[in-house]
Amino acid sequence: MKNKNSNKPKKPLRVSIGREIVRFGRRIEGAPAAFSNPSYRTYDAHTLHLLTNRIYDLPDIVVDQQRSKTINVLVPAFDFESMSAGFFGVFQVARFLRTTGLNVRLVMFDNFMFCMERFRKRFKEYPGMEHLLDELEVEYIGERKQPLRVSSDDLCMATVWYSAHFAKKISDTLGGRPFLYLIQDYETNFFPGGSLFAVADETYAMDYVALFSTEPLRNYFFDNDIGGIQSRGLPAIVFNNACSSRLIEREEFFAVNKNKPRRKIVFYSRPIVDRNMFQLAALALITAFEQGIFHPDEWECIGMGLGDAELQLLDGVVSAQLPRMTLKAYEQTISQFDIALTLMASPHPSLIPMDCAGSGAVVVTNTFRTKTPEYLTGLSRNIVPVLPSVPAIVEGLRSAAARCGDLHERFRNAQQMNYPRTWEESLQPTHTEFLNRHLIQSVQGAKPVQSHMLERPSAAPLVTSTARRSRSASA
Repeated sequence: MKNKNSNKPKKPLRVSIGREIVRFGRRIEGAPAAFSNPSYRTYDAHTLHLLTNRIYDLPDIVVDQQRSKTINVLVPAFDFESMSAGFFGVFQVARFLRTTGLNVRLVMFDNFMFCMERFRKRFKEYPGMEHLLDELEVEYIGERKQPLRVSSDDLCMATVWYSAHFAKKISDTLGGRPFLYLIQDYETNFFPGGSLFAVADETYAMDYVALFSTEPLRNYFFDNDIGGIQSRGLPAIVFNNACSSRLIEREEFFAVNKNKPRRKIVFYSRPIVDRNMFQLAALALITAFEQGIFHPDEWECIGMGLGDAELQLLDGVVSAQLPRMTLKAYEQTISQFDIALTLMASPHPSLIPMDCAGSGAVVVTNTFRTKTPEYLTGLSRNIVPVLPSVPAIVEGLRSAAARCGDLHERFRNAQQMNYPRTWEESLQPTHTEFLNRHLIQSVQGAKPVQSHMLERPSAAPLVTSTARRSRSASA
C-alpha cells in the first residue's frame, strides 16, 4: 500500500551549517568522556604544567616576619645515580653563600623522592659535601602541600632556568628585587625552537645578579647581549667550578702508565644528552680505529657517562662501559686514562676535560664560539682543541695518540694546569664582596607586597634595578 504523500514533491533540504556546528558542540559538551576519540591524547592542565616544568604552577609564598633573613637556594629534583657536576656547583655555591653572614636554605621545590636521612647518608660519599644537609637549612616543598615561608628581607638563588621563574615569583612577592642567578650554561640551547626554548630564554631578561661558571660562558652572554645583559648593565662575576682531577705521585704515575698491556682511551658517552654530541664522538672513534690510529691489540676504548651504549669499533671489537661510580672512585679511575674524548656543544667547557687533563691524560675536546683554542690550551697543555666535526675530531685523536707516549710531558702539563682543583680556590673573598654589594644591599628599602599569599605568578611588569655595572667593570 502506497503512502498517500509519496507522490508529493519533496521540499528542498535546508541546513544551517552554523546551527549544526553549535548543536554538535553541545552534544560534545554533554557527552561522557568515552565519546572522545580513543586514539587522541588528552592534555589537561596538570599534564601541561608538568611539560613546562610547572613554571605556571609554582608553590605559594607566605611572608612570615618571624623568619630570619635568608638566601633561598632553589634546588631542582635530582638523584644520586645521575647527579652531574652542575649539582656539585649548586651545593658548593650554597655552602659558600654562608660567607655573607646570612642564613642559607636549600629549597627543594620539585616533586621527587626526598628523604633527609637517606640523602644525608649518600652525601657522605661526596668529598666536600659530607655534612651539607647539616650545615644548611633544608626544606622540601615539592608536594605543594605547604607554602614557602619567607621573611620580607629574603633573597633567592636560581640554579636552573625553571627555578628562575620561582625566584622571580618570590622576588615579586617581596616588592621587586634582583635574585642571584647561577648560570652554568646557556640553557635555552638545550631545547629545539618551541615552548621550553621560549620560557627558558625568558629568564635571561629577568632582574638578576649573574654568577657565571667560566669565562667563555660569561663572554657568550655579553657578546650576544642575551636577555639584554650587557645593554641593561647587569652585574656579573665569574667563577670556575672546581674539577675532580687527581694527579697521583710522579713515581706512581710512571709505574701505572709505562708498562700497560693496553693503553686506554675514554670517551664521554651520553647518548641521551644532545649537547654532548654522542654521534660525532662515536663516528670519530670508529673512524680512528678503521684508519689504524688505534689498534685493538694496543688500545682499549671505554665509555663513561649516562646510558648503556657500546660502540662497534671494528668487526668483533666493541667498546666497554664504565659503571656509575662514587666521586671518590671516579677520581681514582681517571688517573688510569691515556686519552679522553669529551665533547660539548656549548660555550661552557664542562669539567671532564679538566678532570682528565689534570690527571695526566691527553684530552680532545671541541671549541664553540667563545670557547676558543687559546682558552682551552690556556687551561692545560694536555688539551687538544678541535672543531666539532668528525674529520677534525679524528685528526685531534691522531695528535693525542702521538703525544700520549710522552709521560714526562703529560705529567708536567697536569701539574701546571691553570684551573682550580678545590672549591677554596674557586670561590674567593672577591665573590663575597660582590654578593654583598650587588645582591644583599639591594634589599634595603624594598617593600614586600601587601599580601600574605600569592596564589599564582604575578603578571606585574619586570622591575629593573637602577644600580648596574658595565661589562668592563664586571669581574
